[in-house]
Amino acid sequence: MYTDIIKAFEDSIEGEVFESLEFNMALKKLKNSKANLKFLIGKPGTGKSFLIHHLFKNCVILKASLTKEELDRHLTKDKLIIIDEAQLLYDTLIEEIRILADTKEYSFLLSMHLKDAQEILEKEHFKSRDIDIIQLEPISKEEMIRYIDTMLLKHNITHILAKKQFDKIYKYTKGNFRYIKKFMKVLFELLQFAQTRHLSKYYDINDCLITMTAIKLGLENE
Repeated sequence: MYTDIIKAFEDSIEGEVFESLEFNMALKKLKNSKANLKFLIGKPGTGKSFLIHHLFKNCVILKASLTKEELDRHLTKDKLIIIDEAQLLYDTLIEEIRILADTKEYSFLLSMHLKDAQEILEKEHFKSRDIDIIQLEPISKEEMIRYIDTMLLKHNITHILAKKQFDKIYKYTKGNFRYIKKFMKVLFELLQFAQTRHLSKYYDINDCLITMTAIKLGLENE
């Protein structure tokens, strides 16, 4: 019944691309950056991994668990090397990347959580360097509505959410892209469960289903 839309909202970097205003602003800043060391930062769930895997398909994207030897094998002049979840890099490797970026021969983009980036950038040897910091912000309510409507229309679902229900969803998710996808996935799972069990009170999305979704995701007190 709602199997396809439930799958569409799964939290995966392989999901459909949604180029929000926030994504496009971050991408523009990244493309215009001349620095050899760039930081893409943001709170967990704001879509950093989603952004780099969809918009930098032709670049080398490495995991933070790599060793110095593995990094050395990927070093290529004039090519951007991206490291996702870079807050997990050990300190000596971060310093090695900084030194390589200082040579102007190698370019790096480190994607990491906001809090960890703030701690790293406070270190003395980063303060005086030519570094660009691009922060990915949570999406606005209008962008959230556009995203959800776009996904629903692709699956021929219309007029299923009222404005006040969008307002509630945004209140719970606060524009966090990952939370929005999880919220919609669980909401449709509950709706499908109700309809297959002939629970007529929940045949349509209502405030009760939205509250139940928030409780299931632990967002009711957010």
